[in-house]
Amino acid sequence: MVSEPFFEVRGSSVIALACALPFGSFVICILLSIFLHWDQVTKTHCNVPNYVPSISAATGDFSPEKYIWRIGIAYHSLLRMVFPFVNYNFYKYKASSNIKSKWFPWLNFLNACVTVVENLALVLLTYVSSSENYSVHEASFITFQVSAMVYMLTNCIIFRWTLSSLPTHQESVSMRWKVICLLLNYSSFAMAVYFFFRHNWYCESGVYSLFALCEYVTVLSNIGFHGTVAIDIGGSLLTLSSIARTVIKNH
Repeated sequence: MVSEPFFEVRGSSVIALACALPFGSFVICILLSIFLHWDQVTKTHCNVPNYVPSISAATGDFSPEKYIWRIGIAYHSLLRMVFPFVNYNFYKYKASSNIKSKWFPWLNFLNACVTVVENLALVLLTYVSSSENYSVHEASFITFQVSAMVYMLTNCIIFRWTLSSLPTHQESVSMRWKVICLLLNYSSFAMAVYFFFRHNWYCESGVYSLFALCEYVTVLSNIGFHGTVAIDIGGSLLTLSSIARTVIKNH
């Protein structure tokens, strides 16, 4: 017997809100840091000209930016808790009739796990700024980026495996944007690493600004990739049933 749902929400609305929170917080923090703390957020360790604040400078050290960013990421991370379950069950359902590979269940499980790790690492690097504890911030950022890149790759592979024999317009659009965001993320991150080390080694004017711009693209392409889940699930409803309510009450 299927229990009656007592709470339903359109899945695409949850995904859209989860992506809007970091995007909006990001834009607001960058603009506020430019107008309120320009000298501080563009300062470099070797005092060469810098024209663009890095994300860590714009979101981690000054008020009100750091509080806006932390609140935005807190609510975003809370909503992101549904992503692994949505993705896992979505691909499991799509694969039930046409995927025979023994690797699919493992890849689908890995895909769900790395997005959990990504979410936890994002919370850690958000609440531990580079000025407070650089080593923890650095380790959490590396964990976040590596898990995000693995998630994007496994997600593209699984999505490709589960495409219909004649892909729908919705599937084609989602696949296209997944690949675009993945390529943007990988390439911008590689360029950000290059400019970061070049800045530290040679202290050239404007190089740290190029690092910051690449960093922006990396973050925005990450948000965009997660946003493609809204295309995948379309008008599907996320449902909390009365069984879940009973279990919560009993606990």
